[in-house]
Amino acid sequence: MSIMEAQNSDADTIIVGGGLAGLTAACYLGRTGRNVSLFEKASELGGRGTSQDHSGFQMNRGIHALYSGGKASEVLNELGIQYTGNSPNIVHALHGGEFYKAPITGRSAVTTNLFSIGEKFELIRLLLKIARMNAEAVKEVSVQEWLDNNANHPGILSFLEANARTGVYSDALDLVSADLFIERTQTVLNNPVIYIDGGWKTLVEGLRESAEAAGVTIHTNTEVAGIEVDRGTISGIRLKNGEKKYASSVALATTPQQALALLPEDTSTQLADLVEGMTPAHVACLTVALRRLPNPELTVVQDLDQPRFMSVQSEYSDVAPEGGALIYAFKQLDPRNDDPHQGSDVQQDEHDLEALLDEAQPGWREVLVKRQFLPRIQAVGMLPTAETGGYSGRPRPDVKDIQGLYVAGDWVGHGFLADASFGSGREAARMILDLPHQIRGTATRG
Repeated sequence: MSIMEAQNSDADTIIVGGGLAGLTAACYLGRTGRNVSLFEKASELGGRGTSQDHSGFQMNRGIHALYSGGKASEVLNELGIQYTGNSPNIVHALHGGEFYKAPITGRSAVTTNLFSIGEKFELIRLLLKIARMNAEAVKEVSVQEWLDNNANHPGILSFLEANARTGVYSDALDLVSADLFIERTQTVLNNPVIYIDGGWKTLVEGLRESAEAAGVTIHTNTEVAGIEVDRGTISGIRLKNGEKKYASSVALATTPQQALALLPEDTSTQLADLVEGMTPAHVACLTVALRRLPNPELTVVQDLDQPRFMSVQSEYSDVAPEGGALIYAFKQLDPRNDDPHQGSDVQQDEHDLEALLDEAQPGWREVLVKRQFLPRIQAVGMLPTAETGGYSGRPRPDVKDIQGLYVAGDWVGHGFLADASFGSGREAARMILDLPHQIRGTATRG
């Protein structure tokens, strides 16, 4: 940035993207007194965290749950974002057309009729082993390889594979790093999974209020066309209408593909190399709002035979009018086959999810109020893979090649889904605040 531009800077920091990561960074920066502007191209904030009200049903954009005990919980607590909700206490496993109570607690692991005595002992042994493991030690091992080497009974292998697919949002267990599976399992063993009252817009609204109270200027319906770089240093952004906004630092809280598109064409960064080699995770998600719940006995179902999962979130959170039901079903896809023109068939995916509802909630069509099918929603911007060393293969928030440029999102740093978004947003803010005193190293992964 030139001296003249610095004197006429529009903001100390500009944040591009008003999802969870962008709003988190804005909150932390704004509270220090910095002049912060946030630009969101959509008409509302939240990104994939948005929720829509359909006749009293608070429908998230795809299936969401807060895995408590991680960075998301830490950030929400630090920022004072209030929320309430509850956790499922019973999960059923679907196997061979029959439903069984799944072993999600020590008691249910003993009492379930899904497994034999020998299988129960093996499951308990494996869960105790996972609880004591150092996840980083298996970052270059795939989930499938780890399970194959540690599960002896076919029934236990099938059960753990199904839970792994749901936990990592992918059917490609031979690609995904085992460090993700181990950490996710450790988190679930020690902390509840929470369905949030009011849907995820509760968190988005809390973050917006926190950011605005900290003095952050928020612009919606304003698309950023690119970033401005002067001799290797960030100078600001360029809006789609051609207007330029100057700032000493810029945080791109977008998808990796959107971040790459905002870089100048003649700029070569290691970030671009990382983005081009990323493996995203897409899922097919069917959401249905019902006048009533046909079968109250089956509220959470883990399919052991196909990559499918179903949750009646209205049974555990306030997201539906009295007597109504809100159900999410999603299918984990293989990123090598999720192109609708080349691999997994969209109509087949929708049929598979409808079939799961038919089995668990027969008669749901007769009480349907609203349905939403998202055939290819990007659940994760970058899967930690065994080939790239798990979480260590992800980019850090600071972009080494461009001074003053940062990235944040579910594809940045250590953490998965919301944990990565909240965590990278906080870390980007911390790095920006330390910028004048920072000695920038050469590492871009971490």
